[in-house]
Amino acid sequence: MNILSRNHRLERAARLLEESADFRVLRKIPEPFQRMEGNTPPDADCIALVDVETSGLSLAEDEVIELAVMLVWLSPEGQALAHLGPWSWLNDPGKPLTAEIARLTGLSDACLEGQAIDFAQVSRLLDRADLVAAHNAAFDVQWFDQLLPERADKPWACSMRDIDWAAMHFEGRSQPFLLAQHGWFSAAHRAASDVWSLFWLLSQKRPDADGDEPRSHFARLRENAAEPSVLMSAHRSPFGAKDALKARGFRWNPTERVWQKQVGCGEAASELDWFRSKALPEPTMKTLSAVERYR
Repeated sequence: MNILSRNHRLERAARLLEESADFRVLRKIPEPFQRMEGNTPPDADCIALVDVETSGLSLAEDEVIELAVMLVWLSPEGQALAHLGPWSWLNDPGKPLTAEIARLTGLSDACLEGQAIDFAQVSRLLDRADLVAAHNAAFDVQWFDQLLPERADKPWACSMRDIDWAAMHFEGRSQPFLLAQHGWFSAAHRAASDVWSLFWLLSQKRPDADGDEPRSHFARLRENAAEPSVLMSAHRSPFGAKDALKARGFRWNPTERVWQKQVGCGEAASELDWFRSKALPEPTMKTLSAVERYR
């Protein structure tokens, strides 16, 4: 049996299973391919999808060991018109990886030895982008800003937080789980494969919670990233209010020693009403753009 015949039979079997509510079929996302036919339209936004793998969580003590970038051009409606990459680079951290990092990334000291990231090319790629996006951007942006301080003025979006997955009845926010709920899976856990998986996830189309017309998650990401948000800081709130603040979605910022929460501009009024109902001092509020939001 040749490969085409085998794949055809497997696809027929998958479609048969999909006809039953007792089965859910997951398909492996296709291997990366590039789509760049001619010049992109002049009004097409360019989004750089990025991901880093690191030797640990400390900016001061750890290093980026793998970095990937992919460029995607979007139509005004949020359709992916063209894409290039992903490009990826390995980087020698100068010290052995821990067993946990080696297990998580699949990387080894031997494959990293002598490797280095081409920061000049990474900078050129980011320079072409109108927006940089990652899944959990608050993690990736700090590493990019440290490695490429000349690109620290770039706006960022987070596909985990800037899309209201719950409103569309998706559970959780991890990238593999969201991908699975769309009927796809990716076996690898490397920077380039994670970027390609993110591209595939954001290319999927679903209706909004209050609409019938499907649109891509790219459209939602770009739209929500463009909207300002408000950082609310519960200064002067008494210690006894910490449980109520935590239950309300505020998170402790150990650096500034204050409970904080980011909300959309339209949600700020209801948060203020909540503070007043609890007889708590009103929080300070700071408007954040996509340049500031995850930094």
